[in-house]
Amino acid sequence: MSNSIAATLESLKPRRSRMIMDLVAEAGIDVVPWTMRQDGTAVRNPRANPSYCYEWAFGGNGQPAVVCVWHTSATVSDGLIFYEDNLRQHALALDRIAITKENPPHVKSRARDQAARARRFDSLLQRAYRTRQPVRVVLLDGASRAEEELGWERSEVKFRELDVDSWHMHAYSDDTGLLRLVRGVSLPEPVASAPVMPLPGFVDQFSLPQAPGRHDTSGSAINRSAVVRNAVLKRANGLCEYCGEPGFKTASGSIYLETHHVIALSDDGPDQEWNVVGVCPTDHRRAHFAEARVALQAVFLDLLIKKHPAAASVLEKISMARKTSPEKTSTTST
Repeated sequence: MSNSIAATLESLKPRRSRMIMDLVAEAGIDVVPWTMRQDGTAVRNPRANPSYCYEWAFGGNGQPAVVCVWHTSATVSDGLIFYEDNLRQHALALDRIAITKENPPHVKSRARDQAARARRFDSLLQRAYRTRQPVRVVLLDGASRAEEELGWERSEVKFRELDVDSWHMHAYSDDTGLLRLVRGVSLPEPVASAPVMPLPGFVDQFSLPQAPGRHDTSGSAINRSAVVRNAVLKRANGLCEYCGEPGFKTASGSIYLETHHVIALSDDGPDQEWNVVGVCPTDHRRAHFAEARVALQAVFLDLLIKKHPAAASVLEKISMARKTSPEKTSTTST
């Protein structure tokens, strides 16, 4: 039996050089966005659109889920073909490369891009695990880089093909980020004794009621748009947009994350969705007080530019203006 499974895995090794856009479309994902820029003009070569073709994961949110997996990363055990990895840890390792001052600029830039891709991969498979959504896998072959080369070197894909069978998430650890994706074997649907209830809402530090008693404040308070905060929390979907950790559940059943203005309101940062991230309390405090908070801000800005490309020029302009003005120290504005 094990020899048969091993032979099946070997037969899955890709031998054709397919374009990722074609494989994503074959899996049932709408690729019309690949054909247009943010301003609505046509992309000359959609298959080479850098906003999509270098990604590691596609779909979700009502569309099929597709991830790219190196054939050499798949293995056989107990009669199953499976893939185990920890994209959360990869992302954190890449973050460290991106914020290390001694690293060359091109290495830091590549590491930031790869960290964002790793988090999107991780987030997609988390949702697939919780919703029992099947996952389509694009198998890759070529020159994959060792873990210690992440960020420093770019893997070179020679062949890629879409597996005809669906894969299924069998395990995901909220504590560690370790995941297990298995080919062809679905998990049973969870037994429900009552109709499935809608997912709980999301709340942040401004949504919770104040504790009773006096609350003296000094200085001026800055109003924050509830519409903006709610949009950010919905975008984060209950997961820290930096480390990928799930927010905790409050007594009311809502999921708690904190909203953070990357360019602070006190530094004339706009109160807009494209200047706000949803993060866990630990990373929120790190953004204000950590020694590497300036480097962390650069990571957040890159994350927002990826999510809101139309705001890239505005964010970069505000960020540059802040760098050239006398430095402000703001540890209270969120």
